[in-house]
Amino acid sequence: MLSAFRRLFGGSNNTAAPSDASVTHESETAPDSAGSDWIEPAIVIAESELDLADLPDAAGAFVRQIARDALNDELKLPIMHELALAVRRKTLDPSSSVSDLTLIIQTDIAITTQLIQMANSPLYRGYEPIQSLNEAIARIGMNAVRDIVTGLTIKQIFATEQPRLRRRMREWWEHSARVAANCSILARHEGGIDPERALLAGLIHDIGELAIIKYANGLTEEELSSESLAEAIQHLNAKLGALMLRQWKLDEEFAVAALHADNFNRQPDGVVRLVDLVQVAQLHLLSVVPSSRSRNLGEAPPVKHLGLSLDESGKGIALLSDARHEIEKVRAALAI
Repeated sequence: MLSAFRRLFGGSNNTAAPSDASVTHESETAPDSAGSDWIEPAIVIAESELDLADLPDAAGAFVRQIARDALNDELKLPIMHELALAVRRKTLDPSSSVSDLTLIIQTDIAITTQLIQMANSPLYRGYEPIQSLNEAIARIGMNAVRDIVTGLTIKQIFATEQPRLRRRMREWWEHSARVAANCSILARHEGGIDPERALLAGLIHDIGELAIIKYANGLTEEELSSESLAEAIQHLNAKLGALMLRQWKLDEEFAVAALHADNFNRQPDGVVRLVDLVQVAQLHLLSVVPSSRSRNLGEAPPVKHLGLSLDESGKGIALLSDARHEIEKVRAALAI
């Protein structure tokens, strides 16, 4: 973990320039998308590039504590939910069946309900409505269920008694669910990426925030204000998220999407990646936020890379604006 974090905490992630030194990471399954040969360039060690000079004292101390824990290999990162681990292990067993997955997942009523809702969503809607978990898994597919369950269980791995952190968690999940719904529709349009992988990428693109909130759980408002927490998240979210997903041994493309999710000036490469979908999904959401800084959405690198056109307002992506009712149904299936 130490060497991985040093790569993440050093260097700048403002560009996607290649490096002579590259590192590959073991994953449970090979990506299904065209990016199966993806290798993220190594990031140079340089803690000074965290740029903490302008942070308030409390926020700076909080960020430095997380950085020190990283350098000492003592990071307190959330681990994957037991249900998600069990489902991932079972889907890797070639002898496993839909019934085997049903027995595992049905122990969690919330996840069972959401999977049935997903099976009846526009992503998988068939001629007849799904009524049971077994039918839902059969319709969605076992590998797809693996990714969906991984995403759905994320919100269960953190609990807090602090109202401000619960509020932050709700806002985090709501944003993640909206990005995930947009990503799944974009993947259907693109055709080269499985909608379930795109959905999971959207759900976990901001997962570094979960790690930071976990650290903040032991601090009061007086010790770490909500403003200082927001500053810390802004500085650490991308890098902690990438590290966390690598620790979970998810495909490298998920870590790349988390690392570059907000780097809208990143230049795409020759194929469509999960990070491209996540960026477009977020840009579309930002286009309707009055407080967001104005940008020429049509000239954004990921929008041009996917060959997407703008809607009639000129502010959003036509494909996503036209599919807003389908997107809302997918988002609702993911809602807390």
